[in-house]
Amino acid sequence: MALALIRQLPLDSAFVTAVRGGPEYSGWDRPTYVMADLYDAINALTYLFQMSNSDKPKKVEPFPAYPRPGVKAEEKSTPKPNPLLARLRGVDGPVPPNGPGSKVPLPPSRP
Repeated sequence: MALALIRQLPLDSAFVTAVRGGPEYSGWDRPTYVMADLYDAINALTYLFQMSNSDKPKKVEPFPAYPRPGVKAEEKSTPKPNPLLARLRGVDGPVPPNGPGSKVPLPPSRP
């Protein structure tokens, strides 16, 4: 009976907040996540509008995403190399990990 009652607690309750990760999650219920998504969507539309109406669209920078609990801000870094593309180009790259895409055979390496 107690477990059934605990499952029905709202997302902004003290128990669910503690289970989700601590005080940074307090106040983050479904409407708050929806509002953060709307904020990001409006910023994306504003960015696209500025790019389409700018003389120098490459200089227009996108807006940062609304900070959410448990999500670290994305840092600009070099993209990770794609192991399949590296093998197709003949470059010895990292071996792809076992997973859904690992069943595709890679071409033999070039001499």
